[in-house]
Amino acid sequence: NANANANARLFSEEVNIIYDSKCNVCKLEIDFLARRDAEKINVGNPKLKMTDIEADEYDILDPANGGVSYEEGMKAIHAVTSDGKVLKGVPVFSLAYEQVQLGWLFKVTTWPIVKQLVDVGYNIFAKYRTNLTRGASVETLVQQYEEEKKLEQRIKDD
Repeated sequence: NANANANARLFSEEVNIIYDSKCNVCKLEIDFLARRDAEKINVGNPKLKMTDIEADEYDILDPANGGVSYEEGMKAIHAVTSDGKVLKGVPVFSLAYEQVQLGWLFKVTTWPIVKQLVDVGYNIFAKYRTNLTRGASVETLVQQYEEEKKLEQRIKDD
């Protein structure tokens, strides 16, 4: 029953990648994947949806965003599949690369010892990513974000 299946989808693409556009490393990766998806591999029928967690219109309540908060999204890359499954960290890259026919690059990350090393490496990068790419800790960015949201709410209320 293809119709029921289509109705159960949260979005037309296969995967929604939630990323930080203010991180140059992240943006390079996302731009590469988006270009390969739209212009080379899945022309006219993209498999990847990109959602910027820094966009004013980012909505944690949108089911396509899987309930990923600003803080969670800043601590690690997340993705939501079209059926609502939320992924975090290295599996996001593995799935994204699969969608653009480069999945073989991440096959090695499923091997037990390599998987541990890659996970540890990613976790270290994720922990210090914002210090390196944005000059502030995740905690500081989250605090600034929350203060900004409170101010926006006060302005709306007035």
